[in-house]
Amino acid sequence: MLGIAWVVLFVAALYLDVPVARWVVNHRPLNKNSPLVMVVKSPGTYYVTMGIALLLFLCHPLKGRAAVLPLIAGALGGAGYSLMKWFVGRHRPDKGVKGFDFHLFVGGLRGLFTEKALSFPSGHTCLAFATAASLAILIPRWRAAWFIIATAVAAERVLENAHYLSDVVAGAGLGIICANITWHYVRACGVAGGAEAVGVGKGL
Repeated sequence: MLGIAWVVLFVAALYLDVPVARWVVNHRPLNKNSPLVMVVKSPGTYYVTMGIALLLFLCHPLKGRAAVLPLIAGALGGAGYSLMKWFVGRHRPDKGVKGFDFHLFVGGLRGLFTEKALSFPSGHTCLAFATAASLAILIPRWRAAWFIIATAVAAERVLENAHYLSDVVAGAGLGIICANITWHYVRACGVAGGAEAVGVGKGL
């Protein structure tokens, strides 16, 4: 059911990409160097994910078994969005609002390492949602708060004119998928043994 809802949201976002990007341009994008903006988008960086993992190690009943979830989910998401950006080859709207402007495997094999300003999917959003989904599994009581924070990251990326709307929707979906894949793998390997005994969720 959630998968169907995401597909509907993604298709809607594709149709809204250009109108939303043009609205942002016309109403002046957020200043990416503003201290407040940098704070809002910081949950979409791996440094914050590592800090959260450290706090989980120190405070969560599962200790290292809890810390490994956001770390692996974030790393998996990072690899995933990097490959997808190269595969799709869509440039950021601040390079000119073009919407459906895709260049598969942009720059050839070299482009995987050298091509810049690629936007689909949003890396910040992917990492923010991978971390949020991990926290929702480990600390379900605050699930809404984790996803509100991740959604704020996604909104900032659009309002900064760094991403189209569909970029952040795709990034959010990828992040959540990576967290759940990691959680099921961790449980299958017995790394999170006893998780249910301390009230840890079973995935989203």
